[in-house]
Parts: sequence; C-alpha cells; structure tokens
Amino acid sequence: MRTHRHLRRYVLPHENVVIATRRHWARLLEPILTTVAAFFLVGAVVMSTPVDVRGTVQWLWVAWFLVAGRLAWKWLEWRYEWFVATDKRLLLLYGLVVHRVSMMPLKKVTDMGYSRSPLGQVLGYGRFDMESAGQDQALRTINFVPSPDDTYRTLCDTIFTPGSGSSMDDDDLPGPPPSVAPGGGGPDDGSPGDGSEPRPITQPIRVSPAGRSPRPDDIDAVRTTDPGPRFAPPKSHGGGAYVPDPFL
Repeated sequence: MRTHRHLRRYVLPHENVVIATRRHWARLLEPILTTVAAFFLVGAVVMSTPVDVRGTVQWLWVAWFLVAGRLAWKWLEWRYEWFVATDKRLLLLYGLVVHRVSMMPLKKVTDMGYSRSPLGQVLGYGRFDMESAGQDQALRTINFVPSPDDTYRTLCDTIFTPGSGSSMDDDDLPGPPPSVAPGGGGPDDGSPGDGSEPRPITQPIRVSPAGRSPRPDDIDAVRTTDPGPRFAPPKSHGGGAYVPDPFL
C-alpha cells in the first residue's frame, strides 16, 4: 500500500488492508490470442501474395497495428485495476481514463459464492459472487481473482468471523429487555413509561390502633385498598353485645 499511491487515495487511514491484488493475467488472454492470430493471418496473406502486387496488401499491417494497440490498452487497464479488501469493506478500482470505484460494506455481505471454471483451474484464477440482503450493490461479481483458494479463505475469515468488520456495530446489538414492574407499569423505578409522574408500586393500608374498635371509615379504607379474602365475625355467645377484635 505504501508503494502504490493510487491505492492510498481510496483506503481510509483507520482501515486495515487484508487483500490488495490485481486481476489474474488470464484477463488479457483474449486480446493476446487475438493479436497473435491477427499477426499470423496478415503475415500469411502478405507472403502468399505475388511480389509484383504485394505492395497493395501491405495496408493489412495497419489493421494489425490497431489490434496490437488494443492489446496495449487492455494491458494498461489491467495494470490500473485492483481488488482491495479491508476489515470494513470491499473495493474494486478500475478505469484508466475515467477512474471508478465500486464498494460494498462487509456488514452488507450475507453470502459469497465461489466458482472456478475448467480454464480457471488450469491457469489459477476464480470468481466470487457477492450477495447482500436482496439489494443490488455496485460490487457483485469479481472475476479473474488470482490465488483463489487462499483469497477465499481470507475473505471468509474477514467477512463471516464474529468480531470482524461484517459483524453488527455495538449500537445494532439488541440489549436486554427492560424490567417491568408488577401491574404492567414502567421499569423498576416505578415510572409508567409514558413520561408522567411515577406512581407507587404498593398502596398504603391504614391499620386501626390496638385497643379500640375499628371505625367505619377504617373498615372502608381496608376494604378499598386491599380487597382480600373476607372473614365473617364469629357469632356472639351470651347476652352481651359482641365487639370484634381489629383485623386486617
């Protein structure tokens, strides 16, 4: 990263780079084969033409130089294209004249497909397909990845290992449910949870002093605040008036 100024332009200072690699050289296989085939084709046509009219077909070499120029352009694009994986996101840098950056956060990656074609198994490259929660991301397919097995293991360890950049942030983690006071109120502090004044959890019960009969208002207060089981006073024995003992 220190030797490539182009990469330092897009990687944040607090990011840790896990992978930084160019595409596999097999990306240039098609223009290479096209240029070589065009060379032998033009050479065969020129050599098979009689010497006296050979000058009329020399313009075919101009066409071949155009094909060779296309190969040089593809090579420059290949040199400029990078695949970078950090502990927070995936980046694909490409574009020689117009610079483009495709990016996907690691925590958006829900699945990653890995495939190798028969040619890729021979030459040593692979293809990764990223999936992200049903959304179309700018970075979905990464083809011609060199050292695909090692790169696949490194990406899996970075994306799907707990505690990596793809895991949820601390703000996204679900917290413990708030405790609810008895009776369906707010939290343990007695708050009803709607911003109003906190109400007490228990209701006061007035108790009649010992040594005297309960007054009617005392009995009404007990019955109002604590409608518990009711006890029938025992029947009076004898001819005197029965005075019940105080009870709660």
